Amino acid sequence: MIKIITFICLAAGPGIADAKPAAWEGKVVSVADGDTITVLRGKEQVRIRLDGVDTPEKRQAFGQKAKKFTAGMVAGKVVKVVPVTLDRYGRTVARVYLGKASLNEALVRAGFAWWYRKYAKDNKVLPKLEAAARKAGKGLWKDPKPTPPWDWRHQQRGKAPVAAPPPSVGHPSGSFHGNAGSKVLHAPGCQHYNCKRCTARFKTVEQARATGYRPHKDCVH
Repeated sequence: MIKIITFICLAAGPGIADAKPAAWEGKVVSVADGDTITVLRGKEQVRIRLDGVDTPEKRQAFGQKAKKFTAGMVAGKVVKVVPVTLDRYGRTVARVYLGKASLNEALVRAGFAWWYRKYAKDNKVLPKLEAAARKAGKGLWKDPKPTPPWDWRHQQRGKAPVAAPPPSVGHPSGSFHGNAGSKVLHAPGCQHYNCKRCTARFKTVEQARATGYRPHKDCVH
């Protein structure tokens, strides 16, 4: 009897351990850029990083167009989220569907994203979609030598940091601005320092962290 029970447990074990997170549906409440959206799951806002694709950064050529494409396809709509993993920032890496249409594939097909080779080596569809978009000169492929976003990010990290200007005179309560929606902290010189929802004011990064804000990875050190 013990042997039988042990066999059953061993047979069932791998299936349980390898089980993937279940797919779920929710409304897209914001679009950060071409490959990052926020989806409402019940009362929780879940940050989603699209699996297998990498769109141009917002300050790159076609970055804003990639964001506009994603927003036009899914903003305010109910989508199906198929989780794959979590990234180092705690975001859910997932495939996103509007009905039967894949947002991940649509971005590559339209020429607004690269197939993210580093993290999707085994994907069979995205390489073909990228090759077709490149051949047709769609989207970012209108540029004969576009810079992949992973190279662009590497270049930006290698640049010397730009000296921050003095704090704005109109905000005597502190030089750091916190986005009340995303909980991201911005310093003077950040691109979104004076965003509409940057209503929180802090004197130090430590003070902001204590209330749940996280420093912007590029301009708060």
